[in-house]
Amino acid sequence: MQTVVNGVLTNYSDINPKQKKTVVILHGWGSSISYWIPLSNLLSPKIRTILIDLPGFGSTGPLPGQPDVPEYTNFVRSFTQKLNLKNFILVGHSFGGQITLDYALKYPEDLNSIVLIAPAAIRERSKLVQTKIKLTKIIKPLFSLLPHNGFEKFLGWYTPKDYSNSNEYQKKVIGKIVVYNLKSYLGDVKVPTDIIWGSEDFVIPNMGKYLAENIPDSHLYVIYGANHLIHLSHLRQLADIINQIIAKRYV
Repeated sequence: MQTVVNGVLTNYSDINPKQKKTVVILHGWGSSISYWIPLSNLLSPKIRTILIDLPGFGSTGPLPGQPDVPEYTNFVRSFTQKLNLKNFILVGHSFGGQITLDYALKYPEDLNSIVLIAPAAIRERSKLVQTKIKLTKIIKPLFSLLPHNGFEKFLGWYTPKDYSNSNEYQKKVIGKIVVYNLKSYLGDVKVPTDIIWGSEDFVIPNMGKYLAENIPDSHLYVIYGANHLIHLSHLRQLADIINQIIAKRYV
């Protein structure tokens, strides 16, 4: 389906549109709704599930200028208002999780709750990563002996191919979003929050415990053995958790 949001031709999917209880899913960087259709098919048929291609991804046009997270957040809100959505659960993965958290901070009145799947919410290097960087300056020649991507995995910066193939528009966007840090605002979240993380996530090493400790009314789910692309590697487990969350939040 397509609609125009703030002058941007927007692609989305609306499953079970007659249901009142609604989940809106935001994909991550370099992704699109096509990667989330299998998950939506496993969610409760009693729930309306809406997937949206974020601007500059999938079949949705780009936002004008050089947008940052706030522009994406406002775009998503314009989309949800156009569809007259209220009291919905907003789900976001990675970059989509960053937008989801920003949305919750700015427009909590719209939401029933949020689900953060390995969100890119805290944009700073941990002490562990800083120590690793110092260490690699000393032993960097040894990394030439490691398997492909060994250096990135050691640092916790492993980037799957889908995340590295950015077009020119996306490169302009990523230069801003990687420094948009929501860490200092976690205590201001006013909606119930569920956090899902893969134990083997090398793209965004697990900060789920920190988020759960600093976001009020939050709960952490860890999927052991899952990497950053949980919706691809552990689809059934992710769907089961989200269905549990839906049942919990829509009582």
